Amino acid sequence: MNRNNPRRFALASTAIILAGLGGCVVGNNSKLQRPTIGQELIDLQKAKESGAIDEAEYDRTRARILEEAGVSARPASISGG
Repeated sequence: MNRNNPRRFALASTAIILAGLGGCVVGNNSKLQRPTIGQELIDLQKAKESGAIDEAEYDRTRARILEEAGVSARPASISGG
C-alpha cells in the first residue's frame, strides 16, 4: 500500500471542506435593493392614511424622498407662451 494515500486523502478532504465553506462566505452576493421612488411614496401615503404618521411628517418625508431622487417636491409652473 502506498504511504501517500492517507495524506492525499486528508489533503483532498480538507480542500473539499474549505471550498464548500468558502462558498458560504463568498457565494452571497445579493445586494439590498431600495424600493422605487413610486413605491416609497405609496408606502408613505398608506402610513399617513392609517394614522401612523401625521401630515407634517408626511410632508417632510415626501420632500426628502423627492429631493434624494433629484425631483422637485412642487410641480413646475407652466409658463404660457
